[in-house]
Amino acid sequence: MKKILSLVLALALIICCFAGCGAKKDTLTVYTEAGFAPYEFVYNNEIVGVDIEIVKAVAEKLGKELVVKDVKFDTIVGAVKSGKADIGAAGITINDERKEEVAFSIPYSSTEQYVIVKADNNTIVNLDNLKGIKIGIQNGTTSDFMIDGLIKDNTLAGSTIVPYDAPALAAAALGSKVEAVVTDKLTAQIIVDGSNGAYKTFKLVKADGSDAAEVEEYGICVSKENTELLKTINEVLQGLLDDGSVAKWEKEFNDKAATVTE
Repeated sequence: MKKILSLVLALALIICCFAGCGAKKDTLTVYTEAGFAPYEFVYNNEIVGVDIEIVKAVAEKLGKELVVKDVKFDTIVGAVKSGKADIGAAGITINDERKEEVAFSIPYSSTEQYVIVKADNNTIVNLDNLKGIKIGIQNGTTSDFMIDGLIKDNTLAGSTIVPYDAPALAAAALGSKVEAVVTDKLTAQIIVDGSNGAYKTFKLVKADGSDAAEVEEYGICVSKENTELLKTINEVLQGLLDDGSVAKWEKEFNDKAATVTE
């Protein structure tokens, strides 16, 4: 009997160790792509932005340590789906394709697509004028999917996508490797209006006259199984929207980002 009891206790100890004795994970891992101001970007050697403030509030609510990892945008949804990351927060547009892979929070911001061109370019006045040219796009973004779709259905016949890891990198190639860059509104404005004057030879064109003019909404994504985390995120987000924090952060980080645009 003593041997049996000892064996049972030993097995219980092993199971407890592997299961963590029911202990909760004390970190919250967030994947982002720190080249999408004002939602996430590098400022004074630190990743900051609207999304970062939101996930900080979520981590505080949960009593967990926040771990932010800077990765390529097109890997974020897959990492969240697989459980490698707890949260994806990177100005991610909520769409049907992504909703098949992950669960989204309530929307916290909206945007439209804009085109960046050289200031002396008077031929491109909307997306319909991008036929037959090279277009700079951030990999895996709504801009990427949208332009790819317009090329495939021949709306932008003869156009070619040139992929980049961040919109600012695409903008740096404007005039040499690409003739236009398509990205979200606030990011486009920051690139063009950066106070350091790096892109003063650029201008913005709103994507009127095409499907791209539709308003898109951003959300925080988690795995479909992580319902409790999603519930907490929604509660935190609603509070931040109600008290004006999200709007305040958009302005604050928009102003900061304008001083560090590469």
